[in-house]
Amino acid sequence: MSGEKTEAPTSQRRREARQKGQVAKSAEVNSAAILLAAFWLLNIIGGYIYQALDTVMRRSFSALSMADLTFETMRSGAMAGGGVIVQAVAPLILTLMLVGVVANVGQVGFLLSSQSLAPDPKRIDPISGLKRLFSPRSLVELVKSLLKLTLIGSVVYSILRDNYDLMAATGHMALPVALGQLTQIGLTIGLRVALIMFVLAAADYAYQRYEFEKNLKMSKQEIRDEMKRQENPEIKRRIRTRQREMAIARMMSAVPEADVVITNPTHLAVALQYKQGKMAAPKVVAKGQRLVAERIKEKAREHQVPLVENKPLARALFKSVEIGQDIPAELYKATAEVLAFVYQLKTKRPIVRSLGDRR
Repeated sequence: MSGEKTEAPTSQRRREARQKGQVAKSAEVNSAAILLAAFWLLNIIGGYIYQALDTVMRRSFSALSMADLTFETMRSGAMAGGGVIVQAVAPLILTLMLVGVVANVGQVGFLLSSQSLAPDPKRIDPISGLKRLFSPRSLVELVKSLLKLTLIGSVVYSILRDNYDLMAATGHMALPVALGQLTQIGLTIGLRVALIMFVLAAADYAYQRYEFEKNLKMSKQEIRDEMKRQENPEIKRRIRTRQREMAIARMMSAVPEADVVITNPTHLAVALQYKQGKMAAPKVVAKGQRLVAERIKEKAREHQVPLVENKPLARALFKSVEIGQDIPAELYKATAEVLAFVYQLKTKRPIVRSLGDRR
């Protein structure tokens, strides 16, 4: 049926959806990419960040033990310590920001849509909220969350179980060594969890794209309506002109078969055809005014079709009868007289006079 949305979306439909902020996007991809990048970087520069924090802490404690501690020395110490910390964590923060931007742009490209930020009453409508709560999408989100929780919980439990003895032994280790061991276990957990989330995010993105394409599908009627809206005015004008030319050409091809052309004499021309015994009444096969009328008369002269001047009849036929239609009964008599005159010119026998008597 024409109402079923079975057709692939047009480029215009995709453009409109994008302008509204409707794109295939998974928030899981951004989260997973940032988390994976964070733990990967911490595994590389974590030691450097730790050393920077250790340096700041040592300087702070040393400053607190100074006898001549003043507000100015505290301020300068805080500024120096803050600079060290910013310098240490800046690569991490900047990289995570870049990863977030790349993950977003990689999914939807560069997109700024004010329509998606506009208030929508449906978002606060309780009935619409209930429908969304029990929709298939909500069920998919629930399954996704349960799967994520199960997989992450399994990984964390597995790593903690395998490192139980090591964690228990940290109580007997020096503090720096214990912190190093625990940090390494934490980084291992973080990397494993990030990898799992990345795999889940890839699956979620595939699902979001599938849903997006499904929702964008159009019915045949929608495609026809869109094509009508998109037609260029110039193209429409050319189509109408071409259709008019074709209609005139078809009409002109029927003039040689006419029995008579009734004229105004300069403004109107109506070509009539009547086959006695085969047609119930004369039929208009061509008509026109001004330039078209001149063309009809020229065509008639070329094929020796008689031209008869009859202003009242020409006006009545032009106004009341369309091409391909029989003339109305009230014009039988006047038309019969014209046809009788024409036929007498050809055969010298008035055998069409009966047309006027059919009234």
